[in-house]
Amino acid sequence: MERDINTIIQLVVKQARELGACPLLRGDEDLAGLIKVFTSPQGMEFCLRHRYPNTATFRLFKPFGVERFGIYIDAGDITLKNPNRAILVGRTVGTVACDTTERHEIVLLNGAKAVVNASKWSVAVIKAGSGCACVKNVSDNAVIL
Repeated sequence: MERDINTIIQLVVKQARELGACPLLRGDEDLAGLIKVFTSPQGMEFCLRHRYPNTATFRLFKPFGVERFGIYIDAGDITLKNPNRAILVGRTVGTVACDTTERHEIVLLNGAKAVVNASKWSVAVIKAGSGCACVKNVSDNAVIL
């Protein structure tokens, strides 16, 4: 299985470089390192701008338990409470509750949908790619950006 993930990582790196990925992507990353690069501010901007990776490429990562990194691929209906970062991809519909003073980042890619309920003094930042939808509910002193 380790060999399979390395092959997938090399495919993703090659495709990203063809799209003009920044030098942060070195090509020797393991799964955690690749996710760190793609979830960095520059990485998320790249993904949103280029609509990359496509859903088929994301699905290659599903068997490797990327939920532990806050990435939910074709996860169906899910409920999340106070995630620092949640990346919803494809056929994922998330109900996200934010009520702590930490910053909550919710990213929607490749048709994902979400309902974000922010309350108390929470701050939620939502980034959505084309074809995605988000319903924003705010109460108390919460802010959704």
